[in-house]
Amino acid sequence: MKIHFTPVLLLGIVSATLATSAQQPPPLRLNVPYNCPGNMIVVVKHCEERGGAEGCSLVKGAPDGPMGDEISMPKAQAVALGLICTQGGAAQGGTTSAAPSDYTNDLPSVERVKAEIKGSDPTDALARQVAVFTYLVSYIDRIKYNRTVDGPFTPGEQKMMGAYRLAAYQMSQDYAKTHTPAEAAAFERLHGQYEMNGVFYKDWSTRLIGPQSAAAYKGAEASLSASGQKHYEQEMQQYKQDSAAQQAADKQIYGTQGLSNDPTAVATRRCLELGGSSVGCMGKGFKSGLMDLIGFGTEAQEEFTGPGKAGMVLSGVYKNPATVTTLGFGESSVTIGGCGKLVDDSHNYNIDKRPGSVRVTVDNEPNPIVLTMRPDGGLTGPGLIDVKGHIIVGYHTETSTLMINGVRAMPDQCNGPCQTSTRVPDYAPAMGRCTIGSLAMPPSPKPAPADAKPAKDSGLTSLVAGIAEMLSPGGGAANGEVGLRMTGKYSDGRLLLDFTGNSLVVDCGQAHVRAPYTVENSPNTFLIHVQNSGGPFTLALQPDNSLRGAGSTSVNGRLVTGMNGDDVAFAPHSEACEVGTFRPKTGATAATSVATATPAPAPVATAAAPISGSPAAGGASMKLAISSFFPGGANPLAGKGVTLMSERFDTLLHKIGAPIAAKDSPGRAAVEYSANCLPPKSCPGYAAAMHPYYVGKGTFDSMGKIILTVPVPAGTYFVFCSAVGPDGPLIWDVPTMLKAGENSITLTAQNAERIH
Repeated sequence: MKIHFTPVLLLGIVSATLATSAQQPPPLRLNVPYNCPGNMIVVVKHCEERGGAEGCSLVKGAPDGPMGDEISMPKAQAVALGLICTQGGAAQGGTTSAAPSDYTNDLPSVERVKAEIKGSDPTDALARQVAVFTYLVSYIDRIKYNRTVDGPFTPGEQKMMGAYRLAAYQMSQDYAKTHTPAEAAAFERLHGQYEMNGVFYKDWSTRLIGPQSAAAYKGAEASLSASGQKHYEQEMQQYKQDSAAQQAADKQIYGTQGLSNDPTAVATRRCLELGGSSVGCMGKGFKSGLMDLIGFGTEAQEEFTGPGKAGMVLSGVYKNPATVTTLGFGESSVTIGGCGKLVDDSHNYNIDKRPGSVRVTVDNEPNPIVLTMRPDGGLTGPGLIDVKGHIIVGYHTETSTLMINGVRAMPDQCNGPCQTSTRVPDYAPAMGRCTIGSLAMPPSPKPAPADAKPAKDSGLTSLVAGIAEMLSPGGGAANGEVGLRMTGKYSDGRLLLDFTGNSLVVDCGQAHVRAPYTVENSPNTFLIHVQNSGGPFTLALQPDNSLRGAGSTSVNGRLVTGMNGDDVAFAPHSEACEVGTFRPKTGATAATSVATATPAPAPVATAAAPISGSPAAGGASMKLAISSFFPGGANPLAGKGVTLMSERFDTLLHKIGAPIAAKDSPGRAAVEYSANCLPPKSCPGYAAAMHPYYVGKGTFDSMGKIILTVPVPAGTYFVFCSAVGPDGPLIWDVPTMLKAGENSITLTAQNAERIH
């Protein structure tokens, strides 16, 4: 088994080693192969000062495979390679093999190479000879580095390498002196092509390399590969021992049914408990386990990269249909696109919340770009403005050569071309002039549901998911992932909030759920409304970047109790937590500036707040308890949104003039509206026109239940929601008569409309 490391994982190995080891690393060696865990070879190419700090460039790859592109890391971390990797082919603590004292005796002399290597013309012959000399130097290099890294070359090796290098240098220099620069450049390309030519290599090496030299090289290749594999197997054996000890401890604590706590199992279970699919969670779990195995789990990553930002950010591409310039906002930066001839470029930005206003300032020269947020969520900029960025002034070709253990690969080692060329643009600083005026808030995209059906069922399923999203608390903004969003990890000691990737995971003790949330731009601060099924709550962003709330909430989650392949057993698990003051993770950078401290929002007393509607007679509120019943399986309405409406859905759509057929049923009308108006399409006018018909909204809990409290007159109303059942999509538009006091209704597959 081989583990393939990405640059980030390599960085994590080094970072974790520095953080946990007090051992003094040996001096860093350049252009020397390091045998690292996972049967990986790392070569530090060069180190230099960059921006006041020393950094190094590295390449990595398998012993018998190509070396990848160069990656960079601080020199202080690169030196840690000496603590976790071995130099050359010898394992740590091992002995180096004796140098074959006379293998260089049957290497070809310079005169023999010149005599036997011919070409189609003098230039071609010269290029072929230079290619052979270059190869022979690499040949000796690889044999020596397998034998010893710190030790010297043998006298025979020094003699032959010196002769080959001198011959190649003199031949190239003599050619350059008697030819034009263009001809000299063409000559360099020609001998480089011969160095990568497998047929040419096989021909000359068979004729010129003696049996003793060939045996020494073959032994070096085998030794380098074996030493890396041995180190990897030792690491895997230690990991298995540690995992077995952990599982034994689990059984003592939890009994014989205890589940494994190794990183892969923990990550997989958490993913499943938060609603992920088996296939997706197995992949995420394996990745997490691998990261922890090599010492680069979540904590190690944060030690290296820091906890990132915390606070309010913007998400999505803001644009004006009448102009070409766009602003694409993400968590850490904004990309300015379509500004004259400038290429799309990233700029830092910050959000400043003042009483009655929100200002977004984008870093730029000669002047920052100051944007103000409108009530509709759009942005207004300065208009015509100069923007500093970059333009493409030309292109150059970069050639990448396959390297093995820091030396050029032989043609017979390449699985494909040994050398590739890429056309790369050249950039130069430049000023652009563009209009950044009125920018519309981006439409809310529809994320794919975590438990989406296979592709053949995805059409109707995605439409139904879109309907449920549209009718969730917040009218689609909760899961829209555009506009004002939160980022970062917050905690009040027991209740944990993780705003990651535009979603929110709430942890209370061992219970955890993924909850939708919306952001309200209130006069003095930002309010985050968390639609938790066990009790919604609201948080106010404070000047110190904390979140302040009040009351308590229950987190109604589930825990994995057993796994057998794709069959997963769950048990409900709920815990209650107080909602207090949440502080961002230590070291997180504040993403937002808030001017005014705001009192803690009052606790939300019901599972759903009324959206609109006239007061009930005498000021009384109607209570509607909605439950659902689906025997023999999971409840498809658990965690879904539900809306109480004053009109049947098809009637409502006809009244506002939405694009649906005249004889559509409520379910067909919902599907047709979704196909015509939900992202990537957009009908903002119809969405706004529907709001007066919304009486109340909420989210079903994990048991498919909810109590709506709405201040409306007695009369007939319609419970509207949707889900994907075992036999296909279901849409409910069920009438119910509300009277003062308690009311109830039960949703089943029988009173739903099945969509085909």
